[in-house]
Amino acid sequence: MAAPRCTRLLLGPVKRVKMTQSPRPCIQTFSRTKSSGSNEDREEMEALKDGKTLKNLMADLEGGDMPLDQRLQDMGLDPKEYKALYKSQQEVEERWQKNEPKTREEAQRRWKEMQNTPDHLTLLNMYKAKGVEPIQLAKERGITLPTDKPPLDPKLQEQLSALRTPLNVRAINLRPLRRTAPYGVPVCDLQLRTYSIRPLLLFADFAVRAAYYMGLPCRGPIPLPRITERWTVPRANFIFKKSQENFERVTMRRLVQIQDGHPDVVKAWLAFLARHQVPGVGMKANVWEYEDLEAATRAGVEVKKGDWSRSRQGPVMQKVEEILGSRGYKEAMEGHKVEGDVQLRP
Repeated sequence: MAAPRCTRLLLGPVKRVKMTQSPRPCIQTFSRTKSSGSNEDREEMEALKDGKTLKNLMADLEGGDMPLDQRLQDMGLDPKEYKALYKSQQEVEERWQKNEPKTREEAQRRWKEMQNTPDHLTLLNMYKAKGVEPIQLAKERGITLPTDKPPLDPKLQEQLSALRTPLNVRAINLRPLRRTAPYGVPVCDLQLRTYSIRPLLLFADFAVRAAYYMGLPCRGPIPLPRITERWTVPRANFIFKKSQENFERVTMRRLVQIQDGHPDVVKAWLAFLARHQVPGVGMKANVWEYEDLEAATRAGVEVKKGDWSRSRQGPVMQKVEEILGSRGYKEAMEGHKVEGDVQLRP
């Protein structure tokens, strides 16, 4: 508690006292107290008495009385190695000062040059700059990686290199091939629909490739506008009208158009796609069939049973009857029993 104003003058001013005791070392913890007469303090005092004090040692270093080699030896360092390292450090600092940009424009110019030039500080480029080829050196010494496969027999390697990947296998990694339509008459419009884009792209590419290998001129896949549907469903009735939930469904579509194709081939193409249809992708096909002008002359004519001459499948059915009536077919079917009569259907 401070003394009152009336008694402070009688006490007089406070004098500053200079502390002569040296401070304790910072390594000492607060939980461990050390007495002034401990063994460690005695060893430190004897070491200071035997040798020079710290102030005298610093004065010798600053004044240059002690040579550099002696100082390095006292510190346990090799003078030659220290001088070589110091010289290299000075050279690096001089090069760094020379290469350091002096202005802002120079720094921006160097930064653009570094962005446009390749990096030559990689480990492989550093080896090559010193004249060392790591890959060639590894081959000479027989060093291999764990992932390297053992070499094949030379004859087997020649046979494998002589083999050629089939064209249809290599075409998988390329864009699908297409056939040109001579007339451009649309025969079939196939619309693919799904809610996910990946299976849609996969199946559209599959359909285009199948059309090429079946000889059908194809266009597409053509992206169609998306169909977006939204619903709002109330979660409760009466006063909970504001508690509603919104749902959205987006349908993505692609169009594949077949032109100048035979109706039978188009049907076979659609059946092939339906058999190998990707799950999650729907199909909708619009097929157009065209007849020649002779179809008008066949209107109103009575067609007898077994007469296929006027129908479009006439040549095919005649060939089937010819095969069924041949001698070789009858000899092959002598021991085979058929229940009922065989019916020919178009």
